[in-house]
Amino acid sequence: MTLREKEKILLQKIKAGDPTAYMTLVSPFRERLFRKAVSMVKDSDDAEDIVQDALISGYKSIQNFRAEAGVYTWLYRIVVNKSKDLLAKKKRGREKPMDDSGDNQFVDEREGYEKKLELSEESRYLMDKIGLLEDSYKQVLELRYFENLSYNEIAEIMECNVGTVKSRLFKAKEFLKHLILKDEKGEGFFEK
Repeated sequence: MTLREKEKILLQKIKAGDPTAYMTLVSPFRERLFRKAVSMVKDSDDAEDIVQDALISGYKSIQNFRAEAGVYTWLYRIVVNKSKDLLAKKKRGREKPMDDSGDNQFVDEREGYEKKLELSEESRYLMDKIGLLEDSYKQVLELRYFENLSYNEIAEIMECNVGTVKSRLFKAKEFLKHLILKDEKGEGFFEK
């Protein structure tokens, strides 16, 4: 049974009123959604809130989900939009800072995303260079190489056609190569 077939069965159960089917449907994607939110907002607490909010929004609108895209693609878009909303809200300065008095402060004992992946020095270097790219190029690289999504899935998420995805991916790799070759540290990445 394919993933899409499993998703369709779970969607039927959800629409029929099975309260546990939604968690079964979305739980395999939770960590990946969290990583995406962290990569955008750079804060694990905010990322956790975004994922929770996205999953609640998804649950509330699941009756309208047409299953033209995969569930992960749909939830990914929700997470990206909620992350953008939070970043815009913070930029406008409407979000009030938490009380810094030390009371009510919590310690996040989870390991950071980079620690969890145990990034080598070379990987950190590469991630830094990817971070310098325009958002559309950075996003297409992340979706293809870190999320292992197909061109069709990337096109659904980025709301463009497959040809645009391929073009952006090609350009992203060229820009990344240029950034790396400009730097002395990057000489070992490509053979001359």
